[in-house]
Amino acid sequence: MNNEENEFLGWGDSFIAEESSFTLLPAGEYPFKVVGFERKIYDGNSDKIQNGTPYAEIEMEFTGAEGTTKVFDRLYMVKKWQWKLTQFFTGIGQAPVIGQPFSPNWGAVVGSQGRAKLAINKYTSSKTGKENKNNQIDEYLAPASNSGVVSQPQQPYQAPTQSTPQQGGFQPGAF
Repeated sequence: MNNEENEFLGWGDSFIAEESSFTLLPAGEYPFKVVGFERKIYDGNSDKIQNGTPYAEIEMEFTGAEGTTKVFDRLYMVKKWQWKLTQFFTGIGQAPVIGQPFSPNWGAVVGSQGRAKLAINKYTSSKTGKENKNNQIDEYLAPASNSGVVSQPQQPYQAPTQSTPQQGGFQPGAF
């Protein structure tokens, strides 16, 4: 977490006026970088999630032509959502094997990169009653077959050609 951004302002202090830096990206596929991760316990009111459920809150930065935005996602530690844990860890290159036990490396989550499909989430603010939009994860995508390794474009292989001997010239191996 950036300590400078979390520096307290005093009640009598002045501050730098800024516009909101929120950017809404159109729905689609984007690269992301994990910039934050916190272990939390759910204490809300939901029919789907039981109070006391542990979850990981993942903070990601997505960049598109419109700019950069942050998206938060919750990875609940419940068996019925193992598919989402699998999708996330596959997406950041930890590659769980389907049908096999997997122990994630939580310490390597921050700084990980991947790709995901973003959707636009429409919601009504409980404070203002106003309809708002934000981005949310629709799906984490598996890395490309090269596992994110960038290499130079490969030239197609061309087999060496044999030259036809010219008359009267030296021909190696002709003896």
